[in-house]
Amino acid sequence: MPMRLILTLLALGAGAALAWAMLPWTEIRHWITTEQRAFQDVMARALHGIRAGEPLALWTLCLSTAAYGFVHAMGPGHGKILLGGAALASRASLLRLAVLTLLSSLAQAGTAILLVGGLAFAFRLGSDGLETLAERWLAPASYLAIAAIGGVLVWRGLRGLAVARGTAPDPCCGHAHGPSAQEAATLASTRDALALIASIAIRPCTGALFVLVIAARFDAFWAGALSVVTMGLGTAAFNLAVAGSGVAARRLARLGAGGGRAVPALSASLHITGGLLIAALSLALLLPYLS
Repeated sequence: MPMRLILTLLALGAGAALAWAMLPWTEIRHWITTEQRAFQDVMARALHGIRAGEPLALWTLCLSTAAYGFVHAMGPGHGKILLGGAALASRASLLRLAVLTLLSSLAQAGTAILLVGGLAFAFRLGSDGLETLAERWLAPASYLAIAAIGGVLVWRGLRGLAVARGTAPDPCCGHAHGPSAQEAATLASTRDALALIASIAIRPCTGALFVLVIAARFDAFWAGALSVVTMGLGTAAFNLAVAGSGVAARRLARLGAGGGRAVPALSASLHITGGLLIAALSLALLLPYLS
């Protein structure tokens, strides 16, 4: 039963990865890029309005950045991969995943604010320099961190599967050599949550850097920072839909497994499947930076 379950889940995961790879990403990226540029024009005009003292300009800026964040999150990115995989692999509730999604997006916004606030003001680094830093160094570092989390999930799944089949070695020296079966099943520790948030937050959105640099030039950095927070909320809204889909898929798999001894094996198998998906997609996003 466990081996058949693993093969089924791996086949489903491979099918999902293949479907992801077969999507018309060129057309999707073109549409997303066009829409993002339109939003950037609106954001730039709103910042001009803030500088001129227009009363509704701040509302226009925040609404446009929230919409930008939602559209930007539709493209192939690391946040949705990690959150969707974690939702599939863990026993975390939708509420907990919603909190982690929100914190991750706000932390990503905070990284952009700190980068621009520190580098743009201290070293007079413009938007081009900040985007180069984000794309050339922070993006691959983020993909590596996420791939490592995928590897951890696979390792925990293999260990949990050994425990479920009764082949895991007993502790021999009075302390644990890895997570317990319960820890491997829940993926709900503070350390795991911080690792998830940090791996997403390490790479700020280039749109956020664009807004903050212009806002700094217009002496309205506070307005730019507020708009970047609303951008993070827009990104969180889309990523939450992805996490919710992962939770739904996990629950359907548990219903199909029934109960009894199949549940621990299913949990371990979901860890393996989710971890492989996270690692494979993250490494695929990393490859262009290595060429």
